[in-house]
Amino acid sequence: MNLVALKTLLAIIETGSLIKAAEQLNVTQSTVTARLQSLESHLGQKLVQRNKTGASLTASCIKLKRYAEVILELWRQAQAEAGLPPGMAGIYHMGCLPDLWPQYGQVMVDLVRLYKKQTALNSWPGLHQDMQGWLESGVVDIAISTSPFSLSQGFATDHLEEDLVLVGDRPDRPVRFDQGYIYVDHGADYAREHISEFSDADVARMSFGSALWAKDYLLANGGSCYLPTALIAEECKTKQLYLIKNAPRFTRRIYLAWHQNEPSSKPLISLSRQFLDEMKNRFEAHSVL
Repeated sequence: MNLVALKTLLAIIETGSLIKAAEQLNVTQSTVTARLQSLESHLGQKLVQRNKTGASLTASCIKLKRYAEVILELWRQAQAEAGLPPGMAGIYHMGCLPDLWPQYGQVMVDLVRLYKKQTALNSWPGLHQDMQGWLESGVVDIAISTSPFSLSQGFATDHLEEDLVLVGDRPDRPVRFDQGYIYVDHGADYAREHISEFSDADVARMSFGSALWAKDYLLANGGSCYLPTALIAEECKTKQLYLIKNAPRFTRRIYLAWHQNEPSSKPLISLSRQFLDEMKNRFEAHSVL
């Protein structure tokens, strides 16, 4: 059974005639007949009875009709999601931790848009364990996370280190014992260093597992918290947020993993290196904070 034969059957059902179906599909009547006979042979059932008035459907054809419609619709959806868009020479699939989208995922999208003009890009949000599996199974070609990837041969990994700085809605927020302090979970390494530095601090009333959520809360309600410099650079310039002086700084690692099977992965390797270089340049630009 093939999709063309199913499409031909639906045309026969819609028009009620093999001749009209041939006209609709812009093929000869003999082609329509051959496709119908192939489908009937495959199923072992007569599907259409031809008569003077056109074509009448058998019980088997009526049953098959709804499955044919579903199969063709699923194929159209699969083409839309997995197919290569017109004019594109290739396609990349990227997985990105949602919390890293503004500073990292969007940068990758911009690089593809500006420098890989014949390459399409599909972007998927996911947790670290999702992306680990996606890489191994080939669902994505490249992934960005805050945790290291443990992958088999055929993959490359690298990482960046970004500064986490204490910012607040006022420049006079205290470094320690701030009643409005918001704890942000930036990973296990940060948690250990934070506890070591602020061992005498109380548990924060508000805490978030997302830097994006913490930033939104901070802008709306005030307080202070540790956030990546790239995430708050614009707000510091516009004085919506202020860098708290004399506060200790921390770092967190951002991990990148990608396929590197030669020779088809050469453009992907180039894109990954370009991304790492772009992010390093941005970090240097934000180092003045």
